[in-house]
Amino acid sequence: MKKKKTQNEQRLKHLPFFEVLAEAPEGSDAAKLATAGLLALRMIDHWVLAGRAIVEPESVSVRSVRGAIMALPPSEPVREALLTTVNTMQLLRLPDLVPVLPRVYAYGQILERHHGQMRLAADVYDSVVRLADAEYDTELVLNGYTRLAFCQRKAGALDDAEASSRALVKLAQKRGNRTFAIWGKMGVAQVAMLRGDLALADSQMEAIAAEAQQYDLTPQLAAALHNRSVVAYHARNHVRASVLAHRALKLTTDLVERDRVLGDLAAYLTASGEYAAALDAFRILEATASSEELRVGAIGNILITAARMQDRQLFDATMARLSLSRLSASARLSLQVEVAAGFRRFGEPDEADRWLREARDTAARFELPADLAHESRAQPVVHSVVERASDSVESDATLEVAADLRQLAATLCG
Repeated sequence: MKKKKTQNEQRLKHLPFFEVLAEAPEGSDAAKLATAGLLALRMIDHWVLAGRAIVEPESVSVRSVRGAIMALPPSEPVREALLTTVNTMQLLRLPDLVPVLPRVYAYGQILERHHGQMRLAADVYDSVVRLADAEYDTELVLNGYTRLAFCQRKAGALDDAEASSRALVKLAQKRGNRTFAIWGKMGVAQVAMLRGDLALADSQMEAIAAEAQQYDLTPQLAAALHNRSVVAYHARNHVRASVLAHRALKLTTDLVERDRVLGDLAAYLTASGEYAAALDAFRILEATASSEELRVGAIGNILITAARMQDRQLFDATMARLSLSRLSASARLSLQVEVAAGFRRFGEPDEADRWLREARDTAARFELPADLAHESRAQPVVHSVVERASDSVESDATLEVAADLRQLAATLCG
């Protein structure tokens, strides 16, 4: 039975790749990356329509796509992902998407996680759900919709993200897969949050949390708690946000997700002026971070917190072990501004001015927007992911959070 075309299928296929090619300088790494991906994806589309002739060794498609792939640096992970995809197609000769689409999905993950190319990754995941047979490859399609909705949210395509999340819910419920159905519902709620409808988002997340708790789905419960904490933060209820994030932290076992929850918890505590508890959270994050970038970022946040606490001894000790070169340009700029604010708090205007000059140099070198009129304007980064909690949160509830973080920090950091 022929599937009815979706809204996404009726659009120009692989438009994001064409957009990158239109924007990127000819011969640049971005142009090469987009060219290789576009040619590979178009070859798959043509293979499905025209059959084995498309993947014959002497075909124009094969020569073009292999040339584009080999133009990528040998260390580029996209290169290997696309090569294995093309090799598989040539080995099969006749169109058979079952062994090919998992490789396409893996290519999308590289674009998403290694390159941060959310628009391109979304197009790749869209190809997966468009070409896969949901009757026989259900799990791949469910995963495809999950990643597609995530990338669309990150790219700001909220209408598309909501549509993908609802499609995920519908397919998951049809297949009796409660786990993916909850992820889909969570995606719909996250779109509501991003649109600014915090009451609706919180209500949806509360229902998701109740369902997850009823069926002992701990990762989904933790995710709902975390997301609900983000909603509370944006509603400026920092105490509630802290309590919810703390509950999520105690349920979260995935290391990467745990980093995100802990970082958000520290941000909430900072926003509510609970600097000592925030400092403990940043110390824990430094000790347990799943990546070097997060570890260095935690050290930077310890420095900022020390300045706000006016703890000069901790400020100087942290300055001695901070490596700005290991931070992204935007993170480096924010930290330079915060360091300047710290020195001004400690009564050293000359040193503060020196750091502001370095911040201006960083902004100019990396073409970053920089309003340095107000130092210490940087805000903690809060992630949009992931709750369930009682609606009655006492204003002194952060005492339990602080005590727990203090004990954990003492265990891990001495």
